[in-house]
Amino acid sequence: MSAYAEDARSGHIHMEPVGGVAGDMFVAAMMDLFPEHADACWQDLVDCGVMQHVSVTLESGLSNGLAVKRLQVKLQQKPAKRTGNFKDLRAWLEASALQASVKLRAQAILHLLAEAEAFVHGVDIERVHFHEVADWDSIVDVVAAASMIERSGVASWSCAPLPLGSGLVQTEHGKLPIPAPATAWLLRELPVWDDGEPGERVTPTGAAIVRHVLSTANDQQPLQSQARPPIGTLVSIGCGAGQRDLQQRPNVVRCLLISTEKANAPSLSVQDLPLAELGAGQLIDEIMQLSFDIDDMTPEELSVSLEYLRQESGVLDASFQLGMGKKGRAMFAVTILCRIADEPAVSDRCLEETTTLGMRVQKLQRRTLQRQHHTVSGTQNKAGIKTARRPDGVVTAKVESDDLVPTRGLQARRRLAQELRAPFES
Repeated sequence: MSAYAEDARSGHIHMEPVGGVAGDMFVAAMMDLFPEHADACWQDLVDCGVMQHVSVTLESGLSNGLAVKRLQVKLQQKPAKRTGNFKDLRAWLEASALQASVKLRAQAILHLLAEAEAFVHGVDIERVHFHEVADWDSIVDVVAAASMIERSGVASWSCAPLPLGSGLVQTEHGKLPIPAPATAWLLRELPVWDDGEPGERVTPTGAAIVRHVLSTANDQQPLQSQARPPIGTLVSIGCGAGQRDLQQRPNVVRCLLISTEKANAPSLSVQDLPLAELGAGQLIDEIMQLSFDIDDMTPEELSVSLEYLRQESGVLDASFQLGMGKKGRAMFAVTILCRIADEPAVSDRCLEETTTLGMRVQKLQRRTLQRQHHTVSGTQNKAGIKTARRPDGVVTAKVESDDLVPTRGLQARRRLAQELRAPFES
């Protein structure tokens, strides 16, 4: 069983399309990741009626030396001809005995494919006629993918950049450029790259599945911002392979199950995982620095914007300094520090909260002292205190400034801070 099957609702799946993505590859990877849901998936294929025309098995094998699962779909000797009309396929799914939630997902994936075909051929979606998608093996991919997505119950998804591929693919319309037109439409706004491996790397069904999970499970986040997984604990891995071998890499898609809850467990660094632990309680880790200059916002506007940026997940610090910019203008030099995994989202937030048109992005190493957090009761209220041991062995303490706010008068706040931190300092 999956090590995280009991509480997958707080989990995350990150897809790595090393060889690309096709419907059968995705299903095989998900069955490898969640073998406890395989029987339910087989039953869904029976309930939709497709098993009257095909036999489906999950087989173990290798792809460039990597252990994988492959979904094998074999047609009966004389399978019934399946209608290729989108509205007929949609009605066929609707009339099936599929569980309602699985049925909705299958119809949603099919609808994405129909939207792509409608755009490519310039017809109304109700007039779309599928070719390859109408084959029984493609219907297996759509229904099985919907079943595994629904039964996995994960809370969110991400997908690394998808390989474009190159060359021509044979279709009923003749040879078409890769990625096929319908695939290209489905890939819009998604991160892609050319890894130098030729051939069709992402099929229309594979692209529709990726688009479906990214657009329905991530609280309407922009598709282009979902290429990186969140910080968490890697729980298990599923690996699904395609039917052909590639020259330079395994033809696989990997699905990584990440527990985001377990990311809150204690670690050596309270901000991020350290690169190294030095002597005297010191850590070295890596962070991102975003910097840009502003000369067309008022101090009040910038102050409000920075307060919102400080509240953004992953932001470690947000500050600005007054300086002199171009044409002798007064300007603010803004610096944002954030965790590496959160940089794309934080960068987007900077562009939303300020007038800057761009920023400098650097990866930095930082050295920090390990800190301990304490809560103590003062004369008026509770307060948080951070302590750290310096390289010379001296322990210093600092009271959280927000916890001193209820005390009126500067000298009174200083006396209270001294009273609270005295037991901790040496």
